[in-house]
Amino acid sequence: MLGIGQGTAIILLTEFGMSGVAPADNGAASGLVNTAHQLGGSIGLALLTVVFAGSGGTAQGMAGAEAYGAVFASATWFYALAVPCAALIYLAQRRAAGNASASRP
Repeated sequence: MLGIGQGTAIILLTEFGMSGVAPADNGAASGLVNTAHQLGGSIGLALLTVVFAGSGGTAQGMAGAEAYGAVFASATWFYALAVPCAALIYLAQRRAAGNASASRP
């Protein structure tokens, strides 16, 4: 499930990040999008590791169900917060594009 979800999300996020970019700026925009993908995964993993350790997980991998449950609950909250943020960014982009096209003679 993770592979399907992540594969779909990466494709859509890359398309979203590259939409509306001038052809001369494609290289820079692509670099920024890929950097954001990498940083997001790294920061997310670091935060979930902190949650795991704070919930009783250990470096040797010995943990109770509580530690894993806390990690999965936190990841669920990350996704739940990401959806409205993405929707707001998308709506702002569409509004900006609509205003830009309306102001052209």
